[in-house]
Amino acid sequence: MKKDWIAEFFCAMRDCGEDVSIVYGEYKGAAHAQPRWVLLPHDKFDGMSGFGHVLRAQGCRVDALPELRGDQYSFLRAVRGFFAVLPVLGIKRREWRKFDGSRALAFLPAEERVAWKMFTVEQTQAIVAAAKKEGVTVNTYLLFHLDATLASSGLTAAQSRRWMIPVNLRGAVKREVEDSPHMSFIAVDVASDGSPSQLQTQVTGLKQRACHWGSWAALHIGKLVGAKAMRSDIRNRESKQHGWTGIFSNLGIWKVADGGSWIFCPAITRSYPVGAGCVTLNGRMSLSLQLHDGFNESLQTTCRLLEAWTDACLRKPIPEEADHVELPLSATG
Repeated sequence: MKKDWIAEFFCAMRDCGEDVSIVYGEYKGAAHAQPRWVLLPHDKFDGMSGFGHVLRAQGCRVDALPELRGDQYSFLRAVRGFFAVLPVLGIKRREWRKFDGSRALAFLPAEERVAWKMFTVEQTQAIVAAAKKEGVTVNTYLLFHLDATLASSGLTAAQSRRWMIPVNLRGAVKREVEDSPHMSFIAVDVASDGSPSQLQTQVTGLKQRACHWGSWAALHIGKLVGAKAMRSDIRNRESKQHGWTGIFSNLGIWKVADGGSWIFCPAITRSYPVGAGCVTLNGRMSLSLQLHDGFNESLQTTCRLLEAWTDACLRKPIPEEADHVELPLSATG
């Protein structure tokens, strides 16, 4: 089997001291109970395939993983996309008020670092309706309010924040192993004075310019430079305090009989230190959030940020019947 350079990219990050675990949590519905957490390595899975894996592992029938529709890879699109995405591939200095990138990772258990919220079906429908009223996708609606929450948190002084948004390429590219990473990304700069509709226009434009295909080409850079150079580049970027705001990953809508209720959160690194995840299973949406150790913040801070994000998405405080975990100081996650 030929070398998987996408997988090697995540292996390189692990070798440079990062935790590349994708986090999943099965919520059993018991009041004040933690989910059953499952961590999967990003070099073996992407968010989609990992979720399919955990569902199948508990006996659920998942016939096919979600696929990208109406888009196919071509060399010309990859070249066009590469030149479109090239400006964001350079080193971007972190703009956090405080962040210690030299801090050794604690590799804390998921329950000590991931804040989460499981919505009711009615709350999920309310979020979908609010996005529709704004004339944007649910993904854009969630990202807009996530960014606004972080902008008002005091953690960053940046006037715009750069988010990595994974793009599922399954169905548009063919790989030897179904579970292996099939994702690319677009880089979205969200301005403090923008609106949901402006953000939607920006995201649509990036996809029309084939930025996700340019990123797919860039992720294969190891094929040209080699594994050693990949690791050297990661360490060089870290020494220059390279960093985007974080990653927002939405696994979309799933219908799986007896699937239960699940939480998903993407992996984070020093360069992408905020991780936010969303998945909607059988009509119930969940949101999650985690912060890198370099912020030196407690889970309570993450929980407060999550609650502010979810309140903004619902445009009102979350009703008491929503499922959540009570933490000290009334923080919820």
